[in-house]
Amino acid sequence: MNFFKLIFSCWNSQTFGTFLHTIIFGNFVGKDQFGNKYYKNKKRKKRWVIYSEEIEATKIPIERYSWMHSIKNKIE
Repeated sequence: MNFFKLIFSCWNSQTFGTFLHTIIFGNFVGKDQFGNKYYKNKKRKKRWVIYSEEIEATKIPIERYSWMHSIKNKIE
C-alpha cells in the first residue's frame, strides 16, 4: 500500500493509527469472500476488520459479524 495514500485517504481506508495498531497488536484471523481481513488482540479480546475496498459495514458476512460481536449462533 502506498504510504501517502495511507496517510491522506483515511476517510476511505484504514487510518495510520489503525495500521500501526494492526502491525503491533493484531493477530490475523482470516479473510472473507469480499477480501476483508479480520484481526484480534489476544490480551483485550478486541476484534476488528480491515476492509478491502470502500468502508461499508453491510459487506461483512453474517458469520463474521457474529464473530466480531462475540455472538454465538447456537439456539439453546
